[in-house]
Amino acid sequence: MTKVLNEQLVDTKKLTNIIVTILIAIGAFIVPTFLAKIIPLGKYQQLIVGTIVNMSLILTALCTKGTIKTILIATLPSVSTILGGLLFGGMTLYSKTMIPAIWLGNFAFILLYKFLYVNKKITYPLSAIVAVIVKVAIIYLGFTIMVNAMTVPEMVKQTLNASMGVTQLITATSGSVLAFLIASYTKLKQKQA
Repeated sequence: MTKVLNEQLVDTKKLTNIIVTILIAIGAFIVPTFLAKIIPLGKYQQLIVGTIVNMSLILTALCTKGTIKTILIATLPSVSTILGGLLFGGMTLYSKTMIPAIWLGNFAFILLYKFLYVNKKITYPLSAIVAVIVKVAIIYLGFTIMVNAMTVPEMVKQTLNASMGVTQLITATSGSVLAFLIASYTKLKQKQA
């Protein structure tokens, strides 16, 4: 009888991993494309969407494993943003040229959290600081290269300068705080169970 009760058709650990990955992918893909269409966020749109996306990227590092999942979730937000054309409106054409830098920045962000915090057990705040700085540096370097390689209208240049610099710094930091709170809450619940 005990043997029968211990059998299961679906490995729930694997199922949990699949569900977590799907939820993270939703945060990384659907939020940038559809959130602003459903809820008018005004001038805070990029801050809110960026924070959710960065939280999703960090949760990828903390809660999933596998190269394909990491690459998929690192690339989803920028593809979603471009498809939706929401965050940058008329500047979407110029932001498309930023995609390789954004992908690389997102992948480095995930990889650094995974390496520093998950693998090397370095404190979360220090891991976050390093990951945020590297991500912002990669994306801002991509912006600098784009501006020097193309003719970009001054207004677009100023807006993207803020979006790819200070705003990235704010949203990556905010996403780090939210991801930490979620991970801490989840660990606490696991210990209580």
